[in-house]
Amino acid sequence: MSNPNLPELKKQKKDALQRLSIFLDILVDSNDEKQTSKASKLCYWLNDWTTFLDFETQFTPLSLRRYKRGEIIKVHLGFNVGSEEGGLHYALVLDKNNAKSSPVITIIPFTSVKPQTDIGKLKRGSIFLGDEIYTSLNTKVITTNKYLEDEFDFIQGHIKQMGSNMSFMEQDRIKQKIEQIKSDLNLLNRMRKEVLNMKKGSIALVNQITTISKIRIYDPKTDHDILSNIKLSNEKLDLIDAEIRKNFTNI
Repeated sequence: MSNPNLPELKKQKKDALQRLSIFLDILVDSNDEKQTSKASKLCYWLNDWTTFLDFETQFTPLSLRRYKRGEIIKVHLGFNVGSEEGGLHYALVLDKNNAKSSPVITIIPFTSVKPQTDIGKLKRGSIFLGDEIYTSLNTKVITTNKYLEDEFDFIQGHIKQMGSNMSFMEQDRIKQKIEQIKSDLNLLNRMRKEVLNMKKGSIALVNQITTISKIRIYDPKTDHDILSNIKLSNEKLDLIDAEIRKNFTNI
């Protein structure tokens, strides 16, 4: 297909926007709650998608941390079609050696256990992971909280011990520690909020393995983010590997 000239391009734009507008109007005016919900999700996605496209020219994967197999990340899968997973989801990093410079990453999306879900009768390609993600992140919250309490106690004790005899260099070091504690407290609060919003019980959708742009990664982007170093156990990874072999190979 050759590149359209300016008049053709303007017509394509007009036709596309008109069709989208008509489709959204049909959804919005529907009395069906599913249809109005679909309209809302589509509008959100169009805004997010435009943001992604606008950011694309500035994006460099080198600004992100390196992701390792078995790590849990949160990704924006966009507006789903049919039974595809869409929106913000936890996911498993599948790549064995994903280079920091790689602009894409291969993942297995997760979904949460719903009240009506019978974990004993999951569809082929689905693996129940239990509460591993919730437990791992909650443990990280507890560990971080204990670390910050110890740091705070150390600073208080040091200030009390040194008093007015503290040198300018020591004062500067204390100020730096306090700034770091403030940063860590902010992260701790964000982790606590994530845990509170997290549903217990996850299912890995092995049948929906997909490769995405790293632009879609919501968290973690650095080594100092909510999900940094949250990993799936080797036991669950083995179950996922077995399901991959069963569904995608002749082994």
